[in-house]
Amino acid sequence: MQGGAGLDGRVAELVAQGRQTDMPRRVLATDWSSTPLGPEEHWPASVRQAIALTLNCRFPMLVMAGPELVMVYNDGYAPILGARHPEALGRRVPEVWPDVWADIEGMVGAVLAGGSTFVEDMPLTMTRNGFDEECYFTFSYSAITEPDGRVAGLLNTVVDTTSRVLAARRMAVLQQLGSLPRSVHGSAVQACEAALEVLGGARADCPFGLVYLLGDGADRPRLAAGYGSGGGPGADAVPELFPQGIWDEVAAGSVFTATGLADIVPGLSPAGAGSAGDDDVHTAVVLPLVVAGQLAPVGALVLGTSPHLPLDHEYRVFLSLTAGQVAAAVTDAQAVENERRRADERAELDGARAQFFTEVAVTLQRAVLGPIALPEGFAVHYEPAAGTLEVGGDWYDVVDLPGGRYGIVVGDVVGSGLPAAAVMGQLRSAGRALLLESNAPAHVLTALDRFASLVPGASCSTVFCAVVDPAAGTLRYSSAGHVPAIVVDEDGRARFLEAAGSLPLAVLADVRRPEAEVVLPPGSTLLLYTDGLVERRGADLDVGTARAVDVLADGRALPPAELAALLTDQLLDDAPEDDVAFLIYRCAGSG
Repeated sequence: MQGGAGLDGRVAELVAQGRQTDMPRRVLATDWSSTPLGPEEHWPASVRQAIALTLNCRFPMLVMAGPELVMVYNDGYAPILGARHPEALGRRVPEVWPDVWADIEGMVGAVLAGGSTFVEDMPLTMTRNGFDEECYFTFSYSAITEPDGRVAGLLNTVVDTTSRVLAARRMAVLQQLGSLPRSVHGSAVQACEAALEVLGGARADCPFGLVYLLGDGADRPRLAAGYGSGGGPGADAVPELFPQGIWDEVAAGSVFTATGLADIVPGLSPAGAGSAGDDDVHTAVVLPLVVAGQLAPVGALVLGTSPHLPLDHEYRVFLSLTAGQVAAAVTDAQAVENERRRADERAELDGARAQFFTEVAVTLQRAVLGPIALPEGFAVHYEPAAGTLEVGGDWYDVVDLPGGRYGIVVGDVVGSGLPAAAVMGQLRSAGRALLLESNAPAHVLTALDRFASLVPGASCSTVFCAVVDPAAGTLRYSSAGHVPAIVVDEDGRARFLEAAGSLPLAVLADVRRPEAEVVLPPGSTLLLYTDGLVERRGADLDVGTARAVDVLADGRALPPAELAALLTDQLLDDAPEDDVAFLIYRCAGSG
């Protein structure tokens, strides 16, 4: 094509305008008669025009001319060829692109048959730069036709979208790392594992990853987490690739690149890492985990790089940003660990304080209740509200009566603290005296009603009073507004003692107190209690009493003291908000 010979004047002029750039000069200087396309004077006019258009366009374009698909391309297309430029000029497409011909042959054939095609971000593996390279292209094939409709060639308009596809892919990885919930950071190691789980799903860019944490007085970094090492010696051997001086540089904030890994460390060439094949991973980048505001790195991130991508500036920026996200996760986990440790210390201190309060309160309450020697078959328990240093108004009592009977009482004074304890002490003493005098629960509550009306603070107190006759196996009882007692028989059947209920003390004058008698079957269990045992804020009282029944049924074969411990464990494990007092009586068994 000497000086444009063989081209019509208009096209030659167009080409001549582009002679100041590389490809027009090369096209004009090529001896086309030695190529499969032949002398330029034999070229169809449509091919000449397409070549002229291509050479004078800055957008990447390729003409596949003639039946041999001879390549004529412009300056924009030359970088796509990589090392195959400029030898690709004048050669057949299948010869220049043997690595992708199988992928595009069908589309080329369809266009030669009169069609057209458009593909967006098509993945192709090319060896244009001496290695299997992962590439992406958006392109269109259009037929170059003669006036008679004959296809004289193809025009390929193409954009190399590899950078955009990789940028979007890598940005998604960084967003995933940045979106890790703080809850996963149970510890620095768990934070590393969570971050590497994300990177494990991005093995096309990071075939393997290892995180080493620095500090703790160790001479060398310790492995915290890893993936993609194939289970071989990779994870443990990677630190040995780098002399101590390199780790010193990383500790000082420097980035280090290691090559030749495939020869030195087996097991770092995991299968399935990318779409371009399973070639050995031969390069890794060691990045310090640096956090703003801290002088020394918290660790180091070792990331293998894809053997199918050049380690260019964009790739290194991605790895650097990844290390920043991992460093943030590690330091956040360390902050969470510190918070948790301080919270545990506070909880331990609060627990010790609460235990101290409980022990003091129980001691004070027992001092108010006075010593009590429990007959066989009885068990009692008192527990103050959580975290208080106050005695309360809950009480229990067991009184020996003539004829081998026992008077039993559980009561609850409204309020808390020393005033409630003082009222409780007076009501308890009066009730004990009344039981010794009359032995009738209804009479005791009637007299106690009059007494409570004279005691400031005693109004609305609730009392459950009963007399147990072990020989007869009966229980006579009366309740002044108190929660009903529960009886569970040997078979686990439960009933509530509600037949003799009435108003709390000192609410109305001259209240008639009813009384009822029930049979206590052999081996049955009786529970008298205050509402603190079953009542919880925000929960139905029936739920609490049902739980108490279940525990009584489950523990009906246990000795009373052990059953009391079971009730305490099962019903008071969440720290009661109110004082608790309860009394257990076990009837002698039928055997």
